[in-house]
Amino acid sequence: MNRLILCFLLATTVGCDIWRGGPLPGQPDRPAPDFNMTDTSGQMLSKADLKGKVWIASFLFTRCTLGCPQVAETIKALQNATKDRSDFHLVTFTVDPDRDDADELNRYAAIYGADPSRWTFLRGNQQELDKLVHDGFQMAIQRDGSKPVGESITHPLKLVLIDRNGYIRSYFPGLPDPREAADVFPTEQQSLRAQIDILLRERPWTGWFIPSAELNALLNGLAGIFLVSGFIAIRTGNRGLHGGLMMAALTTSALFLASYLTYHLLLKHGVATSFASRAPSAPAGVHYAYLGILLTHTVLAIVITPMALYVASLGLRGGSSLPRHKALARWTFPLWLYVAVTGVVVYWMLYRLPGAAGWN
Repeated sequence: MNRLILCFLLATTVGCDIWRGGPLPGQPDRPAPDFNMTDTSGQMLSKADLKGKVWIASFLFTRCTLGCPQVAETIKALQNATKDRSDFHLVTFTVDPDRDDADELNRYAAIYGADPSRWTFLRGNQQELDKLVHDGFQMAIQRDGSKPVGESITHPLKLVLIDRNGYIRSYFPGLPDPREAADVFPTEQQSLRAQIDILLRERPWTGWFIPSAELNALLNGLAGIFLVSGFIAIRTGNRGLHGGLMMAALTTSALFLASYLTYHLLLKHGVATSFASRAPSAPAGVHYAYLGILLTHTVLAIVITPMALYVASLGLRGGSSLPRHKALARWTFPLWLYVAVTGVVVYWMLYRLPGAAGWN
């Protein structure tokens, strides 16, 4: 309990998992190898085309009878768990390009419900593939024509996590290891999903001007800071500073509304992010707590908007309007502050708590 309290109070300075959202990915020490290969529609895809996206590389072939089906199921589950993340992509390289033509790969993709806009299958020549796996991703690949076709290629069964700048950050198993305890693989997959979220939050400073869940939380947090600062200013008798800070809170809240609508309606095309999909393993009590916070936040956000504008207009008029301004502000301030704070809490519960708690 003490650790939990400390994390809440010092999250931004100590960087604890409960705010960060889980264990950090590895350091960006090595770039992913360059490639230029053909997808199942005949289009060329290169590493440069994926810049700006977080992506995962995997290696399969359609006739594989050993680990490939399990790895494909793992990737399918990952695709389903990241439906709302348009800046995340899955890339599967066939290690048997001589047999796996576009039709074969399309049939294979259909079996596993691959969304072609989010999960791409690529093929190149065999020499190119072997060099990509061995020299680029530094994993082993061997071919043995004396074995049955489904067992003739020994290849990586790992998932390689690559960041927006094209650097390899982590390697994860694509299927359970029978020599390990049953809970090891699910824990590793939870860590993978948490690291994807962390990498999706990494962006250059210019990226903070693009509407996102992170920007929305930041604007809510700033509004809360301006509100508290404005309250302190008026309590100390500094009316001029109070007025400036409350106008800053209004402006920040307006920017939040614009960012929120742009993000959800235009960038996410109306696809909602639910707590159940982000944290399927969360206890029912936490789920209900989230819904309660979200409901009160949403309802009060609708109520507080005209109230805040009206109270601000009374304050700007001054004179005989000030008593009315003060009377309404006693109700408006706590409700507005609640909306600002719970906006950050909703973001944290939706995007960071699941990875930190292993509920994702």
